[in-house]
Amino acid sequence: MSEFHDLAELALNREGQSWGNLGYWETATEYSDACRALAILLGEQAGLDRQSVVFDAGFGCGDQLLLWLEHFRASQIYGANLSRSQTAFAKNLLAHKGYPEASRAILQGDINDPDIWTAALAREKPSHVLALDCAYHFTSRLEFLGLAHQHLAPMGQLALTDFLLSDQHETGSFRHRLLRWMLKRSHIEETNIVKLDVYRRQLEETGFGEIRVIDISEHVMPAFSTGGTRKPGWSGRTKYAVTGRFLKWAYRRSILRYCVISATKIEVRNDPN
Repeated sequence: MSEFHDLAELALNREGQSWGNLGYWETATEYSDACRALAILLGEQAGLDRQSVVFDAGFGCGDQLLLWLEHFRASQIYGANLSRSQTAFAKNLLAHKGYPEASRAILQGDINDPDIWTAALAREKPSHVLALDCAYHFTSRLEFLGLAHQHLAPMGQLALTDFLLSDQHETGSFRHRLLRWMLKRSHIEETNIVKLDVYRRQLEETGFGEIRVIDISEHVMPAFSTGGTRKPGWSGRTKYAVTGRFLKWAYRRSILRYCVISATKIEVRNDPN
């Protein structure tokens, strides 16, 4: 059975790279470099360091896992990813790069399944939960926030890059009907795309505080359609061409915004964790 999240992004990368995000294009001119730049930005906003224990929710083909280990020197990584093909690729990548323990610590499964968190973390509470360019694809981002809060260590950090609905966007408009159609084609739940005030409220009601939001739309959305090294005859070109045109349209029409969001787990009464 084919997967929506597969290995198609390999065709966008330089040889030996397997990134799979929208990229941060402020200075980058190639897809692999832009993807790495976005991951570094997320890691910096999360405050990763040598003491960090990371749970990566949606690690793709594994390049970002290597970044947490080698660039930020994280002490331990765990993770879960929905795609079977990507998870197998990531496991092989980590093992080949000399991280067999990390290879065993990442699992295939639905991030909205509480059991996958329990199985992956093996009773350890991470200091950081990261979601690089994937939370909008989760069955429910709100449920993900709850699971992240439940499993994070006290004062742990949540950091993700995510789409928000622009404050200027009118939900009853013709543009919104086009947005809903595109979200459905992209396997994105409409309930995951909300305005900033709703996003903040969801974080706060889940138990997060010290919320920080950085809008990086201008360095992500318009550039994706022109970046990347697309191989001749690549069968996935249509999917990414459509995505690129959609992102440029959604940015220019002030429909969507792309942000780096970070928050701290706040201990609340009656929270058993």
